[in-house]
Amino acid sequence: MMNRILSIIIYQIHRVWFALLRKSKNYFHQRVSVGYCLAHQVKFNPEKIHFYGKTDMFFHPGSKVTIGDGFICRSGRTSGTIDHHVMSVIEVRPGATLSIGSHSGISNTCIHCHQSITIGEYVNIGAGTMIFDTDFHSLDWKDRKEGTDIANRKCKPVVIKDYAFIGANCLILKGSSIGIHSVVGAGSVVCCDIPDNEIWAGNPAVFIKKADINTKQP
Repeated sequence: MMNRILSIIIYQIHRVWFALLRKSKNYFHQRVSVGYCLAHQVKFNPEKIHFYGKTDMFFHPGSKVTIGDGFICRSGRTSGTIDHHVMSVIEVRPGATLSIGSHSGISNTCIHCHQSITIGEYVNIGAGTMIFDTDFHSLDWKDRKEGTDIANRKCKPVVIKDYAFIGANCLILKGSSIGIHSVVGAGSVVCCDIPDNEIWAGNPAVFIKKADINTKQP
């Protein structure tokens, strides 16, 4: 009986301590992330975006970044039980443009912007998703031989429109677009244009059905 009571007491102490520690860490990471954005001339309202957990950001000289009000970025264990062993990473290369609309959110998401990535308003991006507007390397073997594969890489803009939802562990490749209200199923690879109001899934992602945009879920 005593062991049971002691276990409960220890658990409650641990729970309260962990909650306080998590709150203080979130405050610290929020301040660090906002400070980084301010130092790199990001266009945003410091009081209206939220970072939970440590987010790695690399905004190179000459890059342009805009983040709308209400943006939420979750990173690491603060994202809950979904893919909590990774973190959010956002890199914008020199001359590239990243735009994230108001009230959009990402969880443990990797964004690599070498040319242009546009994320609309009220977009949800699931844990483990990666968004690339580049191949990173040339597909020509001669470039690899000559050491010019990175310089000759191909880049094409990525556009994710308002109210889109991207499930966990998706891969959004260069030149892709995702339409308004559209849904991408978990684990999908998108390398094409997804029209408005449609549900796509698979590798490569294919049309599944039309999205019912007039019905609210209970």
